[in-house]
Formats: sequence, C-alpha cells, structure tokens
Amino acid sequence: MSKKLLAVTVLIASLSALTLGAQEQASGSSVITRKKGDQSITILAGGFIPLFVLDNTGALISPSNMYPGASFGVQYRYMLGKSIGIGGSIAGSFVTTVGGGTLFLAPIGVTAAWVAGGEPMEYEVSTELGMNIMRIYGNGLIEPYAKLGAGLSRYVSSSWSIDTKVSWCFIPEIHLGTYSSLNSYANFLEFSIGAIYHF
Repeated sequence: MSKKLLAVTVLIASLSALTLGAQEQASGSSVITRKKGDQSITILAGGFIPLFVLDNTGALISPSNMYPGASFGVQYRYMLGKSIGIGGSIAGSFVTTVGGGTLFLAPIGVTAAWVAGGEPMEYEVSTELGMNIMRIYGNGLIEPYAKLGAGLSRYVSSSWSIDTKVSWCFIPEIHLGTYSSLNSYANFLEFSIGAIYHF
C-alpha cells in the first residue's frame, strides 16, 4: 500500500467518524461510559522514527543509518472493566536506509491498556508484546518486540472517536552461536492518528 493511499484511507475514516458523530449528536446522544464487555477496533497511520541502535555490547551505534519512515496498524480491544482493556494488534512499519534499502517490520502482538477520562476525552497508557517479522535486502527474521505507549482520543459519537498515539518501540535483532556478535537492539518512536469504532 502506498503512502498516499494509506493517508487517504485514514482521512476518509476520520471524516466518516466526524460525519456520523455530528448526525448522532443532532439526534441527542447519551453520555458515554465504558463497561466490561465493550469492544473497539482502531485503524491508525503515522510516522516511524529511528531513535538509536545498540550493538551486542550495549554501545551506541551512531549514526543509526536509517531515515524516518511510516507506520500503519489495526488494533482490537476488549474491556475487562471500566479502566482495563486487553486485545491484539497487527501492524506494519518501514524505514529506508542510507544504502537505499527498506527495512520492513510487521509486528503481531497482544496489548493491555489502562484507560481513563470520559466523554468527550479519554486517555490511555498501553503496553504491547509480541513477535515481529523483519525483512531487509531479501533477508528476514522473526524476533520479539515490545511497545510502551500513550494515547488521547475524542469521542465524536457513542460509536466513533478520533485517536492520537505515541509509542516507544524496542525491537531486538538476536543471532545465536557464531553470529551473536551481530546482535543489535533498535529503538523507534512511533506516532499516529486514527479512527476508533466502539461496539
């Protein structure tokens, strides 16, 4: 999917959410409250910025030899109560390298979040753990990853809200045996905007 098509998709989803929200508010919507069993699906798109990379000894690799890129993702959440939610996430991110290559990351993980606030604004702190499919120059690896994030969303109706998130992403590249000297630990900043459908 091209960057332009991705941006247009997110823009259309956001405008649709705003339109539906305006229609529902005009008909007199009720106060929004979270409860056990509430579910949501979030579609996000944004930027992916390399922060720093550590080598197998923990020393900083400078420069990181990567340029900023883009990210997109879909998240599902099930509320266990008023403030705690669990779910899953599938995403894709890519950055270009100084050598002209593209590092592509496709993490699949489980998520947990603490959600607070109420209508119309909510905020959250979330964590995510899972496996990441990483590919560059035709070579691929499957590695673990971790994310720690925070977000802010605004309801536009009882069914839709607009969301912004920022996350720190820790993505190790782990090799065994004689290749263990190639181990590295990459850190990225991910920021995104998207639309949430609540049901």
